[in-house]
Amino acid sequence: MSRPVWVGSLSFGLVSVPVRLYSAISPRPLQFHLLHDEDGARIQNKRVCSADGEEVPFEHVVKGYALADGRHVQITRGELEAFDPESARSIELEDFVEAGEIDPLYYDTSYHLVPAEGAERAYALLVATLREAGRVGIGRFVLYQKGHLVAVRPHGRGLLLSTLHYAEDVVSQDSLSELALAGARPQERELEVALSLVEARATDFEPRRYHDVHRERLLAFLERRARKEAGGRRVHAGATVQQPPRGDLLAALEQSVAALRAGQPLPPPPQQGALRVRPQASAHEAREARELPQAREPHGGGETPTSGTPGPQRKTDGSGKPSA
Repeated sequence: MSRPVWVGSLSFGLVSVPVRLYSAISPRPLQFHLLHDEDGARIQNKRVCSADGEEVPFEHVVKGYALADGRHVQITRGELEAFDPESARSIELEDFVEAGEIDPLYYDTSYHLVPAEGAERAYALLVATLREAGRVGIGRFVLYQKGHLVAVRPHGRGLLLSTLHYAEDVVSQDSLSELALAGARPQERELEVALSLVEARATDFEPRRYHDVHRERLLAFLERRARKEAGGRRVHAGATVQQPPRGDLLAALEQSVAALRAGQPLPPPPQQGALRVRPQASAHEAREARELPQAREPHGGGETPTSGTPGPQRKTDGSGKPSA
């Protein structure tokens, strides 16, 4: 069982519930290392001073805040820690809002909020209260030396705590000039057919139906490559992007609805831009490519080596024939 990321209490009014916080999401990104293409060794990152080019020991590295004029204000780790929010082992629910009032844009990271041993009764009361009221508790707490605004809401058999973005962190649509352009009002027939298309594909949301196809394909490719013999030629599967014939909006909608009603799969949507897949040469091929121009240059004695590695040469007589 995973370890909790935070242990404390959840309070509303005079009721305090001991709780534990567990990550609700476990991302599975594929980790890649930087390697030297010629020998496959790991690349080391070094801290180098931009003024003298010398490597800087970690104990001499400080943080700096960039000013508008390009200068930096230095601050030490100790000074930064003095501004860390005071850690507390309590989440106090300050307000209760309608669940639908929170724009999903504000949600950040989610955690499972579970009761500590002996707190099951008070915890169940809070779950039932929030579910019956249809409201979400808003509070604050400190996690990893950072203060967070949070929303606590019923989820399944328990509670889910989600950190929220602050309003000043959200990019306003008013800053996007493209949205200021007024588009033409949709025609009634276009809207009617578009609604039919939506209804034809309407279903219940089942998360397990959707998979990270890109990750699965990339993992399969890496496994195939790992099974290949060393020095084998690397084959890169290309991707072909086909642009479907263009038609008017209404015709495209009607064709989509007709295909769905007939149980036929829809063609892939058009892709913007060009996709070019260029095979990458192996380290051995890269070395040969670099050495080839040198191999073609005439060397002393009029001999032309055929590879970057000099080998035993046979002497010739004046006619160009090999001598005995």
